[in-house]
Amino acid sequence: MFGFGDKNKVYKVTISNTGETFEVNGKINLLQAAKNAGIEWPCDCKVGSCGTCRAILKEGKVKELSDFAYTLDGDMLDKGYILACQSSLKSDIVVEVDKDQKGVKDLQKAG
Repeated sequence: MFGFGDKNKVYKVTISNTGETFEVNGKINLLQAAKNAGIEWPCDCKVGSCGTCRAILKEGKVKELSDFAYTLDGDMLDKGYILACQSSLKSDIVVEVDKDQKGVKDLQKAG
């Protein structure tokens, strides 16, 4: 009724562009689960301010632990980008991750 059961669920993550898969316990965020599974995932700050851990959500649902709009611009949000460090899974998901990407602020400086 209140969603407390979600913390005991285990969801499957598929990284579409690499074929890697791993499981996420509902108690931890997407980035931490990837790191725990030994998956290489770009990250910097781990608190949602740099945007380095962003990924495109292709399928499934996540809960934003903080508002993605503080870091990602409207164009990125329209394309389905999420922040792995600020995403709690609500279902199995498929994501695309650029493992060589830089933080959002680095992109703005370059452009």
